[in-house]
Amino acid sequence: MLRRSSLLQVVATLVALFLATGCGNYAVRRGLPVVSENLAEQARRNLGYEARRCYDALYLESVRQRERGRYDAQYDLLHAALEINPQASEALFDLARLELSFGGYSDSTHIRRGDSLLQRAVALEPGNRYYKEMLGELMAERGDLDGAIAIYESLVRDYGGTEPLLTLVGLYEEKSDYDGAIRALNRLQTLEGRTEAYSLEKFKIYIQKGDTEHAYAEIEALCAEFPIDLRYRVLLGDLYREYGHHEMALAIYRDVLTMEPENSLAQQSLLSYYLETGEDSLYRATVDDVVLNSNTRSSARVKAMYTYAAASMQKFPEDSTRIRNLFNKALQLPQEDRGVAELRVEYAKQMNEPSDSLAAALKRVLEIEPDYGRSRLELLQLLVRHKDDSAAIKLCREGQLYEPTQVVYYFYEGIFLYQLDDKKAALDALQRGASYVNSETYPVVASDLYSTMGDLLHDFGRNDEAYAAYDSSLVYNPDNILCLNNYAYFLSLEGRNLDKAAEMARRAVQTEPHNATYLDTYAWVLFVQRHYQQAKIYIDETLKHLGPEDNDAGLYEHAGDIYYKCGERAQAVEYWRKALECATDAKRKAMLKKKIRNKKYYVG
Repeated sequence: MLRRSSLLQVVATLVALFLATGCGNYAVRRGLPVVSENLAEQARRNLGYEARRCYDALYLESVRQRERGRYDAQYDLLHAALEINPQASEALFDLARLELSFGGYSDSTHIRRGDSLLQRAVALEPGNRYYKEMLGELMAERGDLDGAIAIYESLVRDYGGTEPLLTLVGLYEEKSDYDGAIRALNRLQTLEGRTEAYSLEKFKIYIQKGDTEHAYAEIEALCAEFPIDLRYRVLLGDLYREYGHHEMALAIYRDVLTMEPENSLAQQSLLSYYLETGEDSLYRATVDDVVLNSNTRSSARVKAMYTYAAASMQKFPEDSTRIRNLFNKALQLPQEDRGVAELRVEYAKQMNEPSDSLAAALKRVLEIEPDYGRSRLELLQLLVRHKDDSAAIKLCREGQLYEPTQVVYYFYEGIFLYQLDDKKAALDALQRGASYVNSETYPVVASDLYSTMGDLLHDFGRNDEAYAAYDSSLVYNPDNILCLNNYAYFLSLEGRNLDKAAEMARRAVQTEPHNATYLDTYAWVLFVQRHYQQAKIYIDETLKHLGPEDNDAGLYEHAGDIYYKCGERAQAVEYWRKALECATDAKRKAMLKKKIRNKKYYVG
């Protein structure tokens, strides 16, 4: 416990101040009207005038220190106040709270002192509700159920109210005093009327007690009190079913459905009944009735289909075709929401159905709810994997109408247009998307968008804009390897910022050391820097990792140029010849023929 050496001086100063200034009398009081003899008030009246003023000064200063969070000072001030008036309940209560907070869960000394102080406060001011509530909570935490029950019973007796009665129910149940819990619940029902929650709790307690007669009587009474609310009838049936009274449960479900054929709760309960009792034919027939009834609510239809689909995986896997057909029929009905269609999507995923089936299910969701972005993005991912360019572009443009700030739609529109060689439209889509990029945009998407935009701008000869786009790309994802590679290569072609280019190309190679394209870029940057022997090492690695489909004239031309600068001219010519075999561009072919004919390297 921390102490300040000047505390006694502070206390003395406060006492002197209050005695000198003649401040008016002050007493702190808490709680509701006193219902028992208040010994604390009597003790206060027995104090002399000056003693009361000194006590008030100290106690008020303790409150001030508490509000400032200076609990050590509060602790000392309370002790000083209690030396003047040992029977001041408010000071005892505040000190008890401090001791208990110091004690936590492990310091038994503080805990014992706190308990003792709190009990003294309650004894001195038994009419203070808040003191009693805290004492009751502590007793319950310590496992003193009898003591806690006594406190809460007195709170109910003196003040009434729902909260102490609810606590009493829990305490009696913890003690396995079922009769006491029932009495507390009866008092709650007297206060608030019969409710589902209280009736169910009584049902549970009666079952634990082994009194099934009163258990079911409680729910029957709930049904009688609310005869129009068939929910309670279904609840009674569910309870009968849960405890093995299947015939009684079935009779109740059929009775409810006779009165209200579209009662979704009764339908679901009947389905559960047939599933549990192994009546598979009746179960399937009832599922069909529920799902294909145009009056069935969407939530009930979804639940019936979900349960059927889940059950089929365990009990009747042969029903998968039947389930798909049932989904198809259900989705031909007018739809309240996307619930059934979305469940169809999940079923397709769970059953690993072909992509076209999953795509059809996702499209049905969007037909029902066109602005549902999650399904559109899932469908877009599917189209991207299958390279369905025109469908993906159409989907992206629809997405932009419903979610105009969703950057991913502009990104993929640009990507697919680029693949279709419509570069102008692709750049336009990406630039529109870039206007919506912000701190909430997924960084990888933002980076890839700017990177692709840089590639297109470079294609159009707008190099400075391209490099600015690459810089933006690397802000959002410094490890965008494709961006690093392309940026480095284009800088090397212009002979600009070669140290920066070399660093970017090196990072790309470190990330993917067997990627021929990245190796070639690094080799070429080193070549432009005139590090010819290093360039030769990396161009050899490039050629070693070429795949059988990699007939890139540029790679072989680079190899020839590098070997020429390393003094291996015969090998250089061989590489130029390979490049010529692969070349399709007339300008490149002409340059290669010139190199081969003259056996000489030319810039260009």
